[in-house]
Amino acid sequence: MSLADSVPVTVKHKSHTDEVNLPTKTRTRPALTRLERAERFWGWIMVLPLLAGLAVFYFIPFVQNIFYSFTDLDQFMNWSTFDINNYLDLFSDDDFYAAVFNTLFYVVVCVPVSLALSLLLAIGLNQNIRGKALFRTLLFLPAVTMPAAVAMVWQWLFNKDFGLINYLLHFFGVSAVGWLSDPDIVRISVSIIIIWSSLALKIIILLAGLQSIPRSLYEAADIDGISTLRRFFCLTLPMMVPTLFFVSVMSFIEVLQIFDVVFLMFDRSMVESDTMTITYLFYKNAFYLQQKGYASAITVVLFIVTMLITLVQMAIGKRLKVA
Repeated sequence: MSLADSVPVTVKHKSHTDEVNLPTKTRTRPALTRLERAERFWGWIMVLPLLAGLAVFYFIPFVQNIFYSFTDLDQFMNWSTFDINNYLDLFSDDDFYAAVFNTLFYVVVCVPVSLALSLLLAIGLNQNIRGKALFRTLLFLPAVTMPAAVAMVWQWLFNKDFGLINYLLHFFGVSAVGWLSDPDIVRISVSIIIIWSSLALKIIILLAGLQSIPRSLYEAADIDGISTLRRFFCLTLPMMVPTLFFVSVMSFIEVLQIFDVVFLMFDRSMVESDTMTITYLFYKNAFYLQQKGYASAITVVLFIVTMLITLVQMAIGKRLKVA
């Protein structure tokens, strides 16, 4: 018998809770080749003008605007105080709350209506109908029409005395409507113009989304005998959720920043009493009243509201797994 066999050996087993330190391998990034370094260098050279433009025309003015929102900046770009009085005055301003109410009204009315109409028109244009190219051209015209021309046309259409809309309503026994003068109607008039002018781009995006759906899915639905209505809700609509989500985010931002319609369609007294938006309130204080510090505070609040709404939409999109 050997000495090793006669001596008792005690073996201690490590418990499962003990930490085991294993050597970790550090992953080193492979060195770039000469061609890859050249591609990266010229890539930055190509992107540099765009980055410079973004910095000069977007980032620096954005930071300056936040700074000026805390000052009493005047028309000569002079300021003497740095405090939060602009924001305190803003949240006690009746015009601000009126502008917020009107803007939210346009958002609530225009976004869902324009989204629904755009989807229906895109589905119609996606079918094999006669004159499809002509209809697509006509529906795209608002996107390439100058806002001033759009305002002139709609001012004539909405005219109470000789407008085309009231002329057509007369055949149905409806009295003339003050589309541009009645305080209870003017918001509806603005909403109609916003919806009409925003359809073109939404239709193009949604039409592209519809054409990306595989035709084999519709062929399988036809073989199974699924009705057109059920095919829309069970096939088309679920497949269009990512595109609809993108268009809805774009629509919210677009309507929150609406300005040209109310500025061109109505005189100043009508806008300030019934149709004022947040962007028009900024324009009024920045260029009429020359209170540029106060106007900067308005834009900062608008930015925060837009960002919060977009973040909420992005959170909803992540839950739906579309963003």
